[in-house]
Amino acid sequence: MDPVSMAQCRHYDYDAVEASVRRCVDLLGGINKFVRPGQRVLLKINLLTAAAPEKAVTTHPAVTLALSNLVREAGGRPVVADSPGPIPYTATGLKMAYRSAGYLALSEQGLLELNWDTSAAWLSCPAGRAVKRFEVIRPVVECDAVIAVPKLKTHMFTSFTGATKILFGVIPGLAKAGYHAKLQSGEQFADMLLDIVEAVKPTLYLMDGILAMEGDGPGLHGRPRPLGVLLAAADPVAMDAAACGIIGMDVMEVPMLRAAVERGWWSGNPADVEVLGDLWDKVAAPDFKKPDRVARDARGLDRMAWYQRILVPLFKQALTPRPVPSAERCNSCATCHRICPQKAITITGDAALVNDRDCIRCYCCHEMCPEAAIDLKYSIAGRVIGRIGLLGRGGK
Repeated sequence: MDPVSMAQCRHYDYDAVEASVRRCVDLLGGINKFVRPGQRVLLKINLLTAAAPEKAVTTHPAVTLALSNLVREAGGRPVVADSPGPIPYTATGLKMAYRSAGYLALSEQGLLELNWDTSAAWLSCPAGRAVKRFEVIRPVVECDAVIAVPKLKTHMFTSFTGATKILFGVIPGLAKAGYHAKLQSGEQFADMLLDIVEAVKPTLYLMDGILAMEGDGPGLHGRPRPLGVLLAAADPVAMDAAACGIIGMDVMEVPMLRAAVERGWWSGNPADVEVLGDLWDKVAAPDFKKPDRVARDARGLDRMAWYQRILVPLFKQALTPRPVPSAERCNSCATCHRICPQKAITITGDAALVNDRDCIRCYCCHEMCPEAAIDLKYSIAGRVIGRIGLLGRGGK
C-alpha cells in the first residue's frame, strides 16, 4: 500500500497549519508529485451542512487554505467545492454553507476560489460493483485533478467517515438520499462509496484531524474532540486504516474498509500500512468515543450470516434505533422530509412525524437536521433486549 504521512498540529493558527500541511505532503514526495503546472485542481472538502468550524462538522478553512496555496506553488489552479446534504444545491444554499463554515470570508478576501456552479454531469464507472454511472457536481468532471480534504469523524451509519466516504459529497444535493434508499445495508452502501473512489480517482487525500469528531457523528449530534493531527496519503484505504488506529477503532467495524478487503485493495491488517512521521504516542486517543450504534454492534452480532439472513428482517424494529423528532427542538423546517429517501417523514402541525414502518434506518434525517432535533431511540422491545446485554451499552 502507499504510505500515510502524519504531522502534528495543535490548533488552527494559519502558520502552524501551513507548516504541518507542507510537512505531510513533503513526506509523500512533495506537492509536485500530485499537481502539474496549469492543472485545474478541485479541492473536495467536507461541507456536510451549514456549521461553524468549531463544531468539527466540516473541513476547517485554514487547512483548505494552506493546501490551496500549496497547489498554487505547484502551478495549479485550485477551486473549492462540495455539495452539502440537507441544503438545496443552489447558489443561495452554497453561500449559506460556505459562510457558516468560514469559507465565504476567505473568498471575499481573494484567498480562496469557491465553486458556484450548481449544475451536474455524468461520470461513468465501468468497474463499479454497485453503481456504474454517477451524476456528480460538475467540477468533478471539469477539473484536471481532484484532491480530497476529509474531516476525521465518527459516523452513525458507517462507523467512521474519512477518505473512503468523503467523495459521497460529489453526488449533488438531495440526490444522495436516493442511494440510501437503493443501498440499504452497510455492505451495499460501502460498495457504492468505493465505486465513487474508483470513478473520481483523487490524486491525494489530506485529512483534517486537528479538531476531530467523536460520538454520534457526523453531524451536530457528534462531539468535537481535539486530536492535533493531519494525515496525507494517495491511498484512501491506507489513510482511513491509519486514522482508525489513532482513535482505537477496529478497521473491520468500517464497512468501506471491509469492502476494500473483498476487492483486494488491502489485506485488512493495519500493520501493513506504512506510516511516515510516526506520532502515535502523541496523537493516539484510545478513549475516543464511538457512535452508540457502533458500540452496540461491537460484539459482531450483526455480521453473523444467520442473523443477517433471518433475524434482521424480523427484528429490525427492535435492534435498530429509530429516528424520533423532538417536539421541543423541531421547528418544522422540513429538511428531514425533503431528504428522506423513503418519504417516510411528514410534517404535521409543529413537528416532523416518522412512519416507522417505512423507515429504512439510513439516519439521513438525524445526520442532516440543522437543529439536531432528531434523536435515535430504541423501541420498548429494543430497550428490553438492551437490558439483557444483547445491544451493548444498554441499547439506549
